[in-house]
Amino acid sequence: MRKKKINHQEILNKLTVDYDSLKKELEIAKKAWLDNLNGDQRQRAYLYDVYEEKGRELQKLEREIRFHQIMLQEKKYASALYWSDIHAYEIIEEKSDKVILVRRLKATIKPESKKELHDSFVPGGFCGHYDNDLQEWNFEVNESNPIETIRKHKNGLWYGAGNLRFSIESEPREYYDYNF
Repeated sequence: MRKKKINHQEILNKLTVDYDSLKKELEIAKKAWLDNLNGDQRQRAYLYDVYEEKGRELQKLEREIRFHQIMLQEKKYASALYWSDIHAYEIIEEKSDKVILVRRLKATIKPESKKELHDSFVPGGFCGHYDNDLQEWNFEVNESNPIETIRKHKNGLWYGAGNLRFSIESEPREYYDYNF
């Protein structure tokens, strides 16, 4: 049985239409809630709940649109989001619209960036602080790294093993928080 290729452009066109209509619904819900600020408390709470739900749907749709825009590009990446650190991955294969295979990229900090980072140290607090915004990284494919599977949950967010959250990116992204 042959796997059907996902047509991201077709999906993106449909999502854009859905986005426009949902944005109008959100504005209508907001207006209804604001018009009823002095009205019945139950009705006001219900209208606010409708407004909040439309807002959550809009955010989910925005993530979906961003995902399909990135998947139309030739090179695609994912980022593992740890507490304050981020690790870069390359997307190896798109198994379905909810399952993607990724592999960790080898990231090395650029020497000039490392020197700038070292020079940015300011004593204070527990030990001191670094200006983490000075980080610049070089990325290389490392074929020996294991291939991992990430899956999209119902909320539209991507997760790997151990409930590790991922984001889909158009560029590789690495970040190390030197202040921990």
